[in-house]
Amino acid sequence: MIFDVFCPYLIENYYLCVVITIGEMQFGGMLSMALLAFMLMLCVPRRSVRHAGFSQARWLMVMGTGLIAIQFLIQHIGGFRQMGVTQAVLWNLLMFLPATVLINLALIYVQTQGRILPMDWIVGVVICGLSTVILVGTVLIDGVPMKEHSQMLLYSEYISAILYMAMQGHYFHTHFVEYRRMKRAVDEYFDRDRSDLIGWMGRSIRLLAILAPLLPVVIFFQGTLLVVFSTVFFFSIAYCVISLYSYGISEDVTRVEEAEGEETRTVKEETRADKTTVEFTPDDELMVTTALDQWKESGAYREHNLTLNTVAEQMNIPSRLLQTWLHRSEYGKLATLVTTLRIEEAKRVLKNHPDWNVDSVAEYCGFNGRKYFHQVFLEHTGTTPAKFERA
Repeated sequence: MIFDVFCPYLIENYYLCVVITIGEMQFGGMLSMALLAFMLMLCVPRRSVRHAGFSQARWLMVMGTGLIAIQFLIQHIGGFRQMGVTQAVLWNLLMFLPATVLINLALIYVQTQGRILPMDWIVGVVICGLSTVILVGTVLIDGVPMKEHSQMLLYSEYISAILYMAMQGHYFHTHFVEYRRMKRAVDEYFDRDRSDLIGWMGRSIRLLAILAPLLPVVIFFQGTLLVVFSTVFFFSIAYCVISLYSYGISEDVTRVEEAEGEETRTVKEETRADKTTVEFTPDDELMVTTALDQWKESGAYREHNLTLNTVAEQMNIPSRLLQTWLHRSEYGKLATLVTTLRIEEAKRVLKNHPDWNVDSVAEYCGFNGRKYFHQVFLEHTGTTPAKFERA
C-alpha cells in the first residue's frame, strides 16, 4: 500500500532531481575545487617550504584544481550540459586536459622531490597543445553556433579523448614506477612497516587510474551516469588534494625523504665504486656478522623507531654494507631482522616475567603500541601474547 502511494511520487520526482542535480553538481564542483585551490594556496605552513618537491607540487595542484573550477563555472553559466550539445564536451576537454597534466605533474614532483624529467612536461604540453588546436580549429572551421550540435566537433572530441588516454598512459607508468621506488626505499629503511607514510599516494594513484579511462567516455553521456561519475570525481580529487596537503605539512615527508636519500647515496656509492669494491667479500661478511652479534648483545634492537642509518651507526659499519648483508641474508630487510629479535625477546620476557602486563612487554621490547605488538606476535607465533604467557 505504502509502495503504491509513494512509487509514482518517487518516479515523478526522480527525473526532476537528476536535472536539478546536474546544475547543482556544476555549482558544487566549482565551489569545491575553488576551495581546495585556496586551501593549498593560503593555508600551508611555512615549514612545508623546506621541501622543494612539495612547494612546487602545491602550486601545480592549485592551477589544476583552479582550471577544473573554471570549467564548471563555464558549464554552469552556459548551460551547455543541460542542452545536450557537443560544446559541453568541448569545454570539458579544453579545461580537463591541462588540469590533468598539472595534477599528474604535481604528484610526480612529490614523488621525485622536484627532480622531474623534461619528458614529463613535454608529453603534457604537446598533447594539450595538439588537442587545443584540433578542438578550436574545428570550431572556427565548422562555424556551428555554440548552442547547437556539431558532428564535426564531435569527431574532433573523440580524437582529443584518445590523445588524453595516451597521455594518461605515460603518466600512470611514471607514477607506478616512482611509487614502487619510494615504497621500496621506505620498506628497507625503517624497523617496521611504514606503509602509512605513503599509503595515501598509492590510493591516489589507484583512484586516478580508475577515473582516467572513464573520464573521456563519461563526458559524452548525460543524466544519472554523469551525475554519479561527477560525484565520485569530486570526492577523488578532493581526497588527492587533501592527502597531498596533509603529507606536505607533516613530518612524514621528512621521513620519506630521509629514506630515499639513503637509497640514493647507496646507489651513487655503488656507481662510483670499482666492481671489485662493490662485491660483498668474506671480510665484509665477517665485519657485519661480528658487529651484528655485538649489537644483539647490547639490546639496542629494543630501541624504538630504529632506521637503517641509526643501526649502522650503532654497529659502526657503513650503511651500504649492512643493507647488502640484509639483502643476502634470510631477513631481506631491517624490519624483518629487528622484528625477529624483538619477538624472541618478547617470548623470553613473557615466560620469565608473568607479572608484566602486555603493554609493559611491548614497550620494553621496542614495539610501538599494544595493538601493533599483538598483531606482529600473532603473525610470527600463531598465538597472542596473553595465550603464549599462559601456555
